[in-house]
Amino acid sequence: MKRKTIACCLGLLFSMKAFAQIPYFAPTVGDGKMYAYTSLKVRPGINRQETYTTFQYGLGDHFATGADLYTGQNCAYWGALIRYGLEVSQWFNIGAEVIPSFDLNNSFKFAYLSSALYLNGAISRNKRLFWCTNTWWVVNRDKPFTLSNYEYLAYTIPLKKQQSLTPMVGTIHSWLFDQDLDLAAGCYYSIKNWNIYVWGNDYLKSHPRFIVGVDYTF
Repeated sequence: MKRKTIACCLGLLFSMKAFAQIPYFAPTVGDGKMYAYTSLKVRPGINRQETYTTFQYGLGDHFATGADLYTGQNCAYWGALIRYGLEVSQWFNIGAEVIPSFDLNNSFKFAYLSSALYLNGAISRNKRLFWCTNTWWVVNRDKPFTLSNYEYLAYTIPLKKQQSLTPMVGTIHSWLFDQDLDLAAGCYYSIKNWNIYVWGNDYLKSHPRFIVGVDYTF
């Protein structure tokens, strides 16, 4: 039991760093629409798989609510979320999200509260070149809080039949600047209401992390 508890704590610390590997954008899903996303995260060479799944429903043009589920090695956390997003212009959009999460392996006790600020906007008039940042503030029940930032630069390459490919590159860092900056890069392929993600970070470490995900809006 003690070993399992330690593993859960390590998994929680690992998940704090993992929150926003793929980019999150300010706008919500839209009134009456449903958004679903799921992903698998692996580190080849070591046994440390993770999954993340979220469902969100649009309440009006600017609000959404939903739930998410994170699983790691011997760990599982369920969260309820509320989200707000505002498209100010094509150059600047702002959104926010709050998610209290609970430990499914410990009598559904409160585990951590994560809050996010999402900013994004176009750089070019055709909106193909754009930027986005995600700031995450995570308050843990038993550990110090974390405050981290994810910054991306992206370019959308249009393809035929409502398809496109968007490569992105960026950095991950703590606002305390108490560790090396991490390089994150990947791309997503869009076809109609689907997006397929291939992502990664920790490229300069011995066991980089790779992420495969898919989302759908309906």
